[in-house]
Amino acid sequence: MNYTEIAELRSFYFEDSWVLDISARPAILTIHLDVVLLPEHPDYQAPLRGESHCYRRGELRFEKVSTLNWIGQGLPPARDASGETDYGNIDSFDSRNNVYLLKGNFGEIEVRADSVYLKLCPAQG
Repeated sequence: MNYTEIAELRSFYFEDSWVLDISARPAILTIHLDVVLLPEHPDYQAPLRGESHCYRRGELRFEKVSTLNWIGQGLPPARDASGETDYGNIDSFDSRNNVYLLKGNFGEIEVRADSVYLKLCPAQG
């Protein structure tokens, strides 16, 4: 099933979100993002001038990870205009029976986890 069928992730659009970093620790995988919020998200705001989406910093977290495979770790990160690292987008994100498969310039990650959710960072103001 596609991530859009996971209730906790329905109001995000990962294909145009930017992967800023990926960190793995025992039992936790975290993907740091500039994530696109869809209009149905309660924190959605009109896109800033020159942007096509509403972006917020967030962490896509997989918890109680029992298996993690990361292959083809992709290209080295790019640097954006502000000097931040950028690993591209999440090109595809599917799941089946608590196994999640994500693909992008960062490679292909297959993770078995008990839960997945996205935590937004406090808004910059």
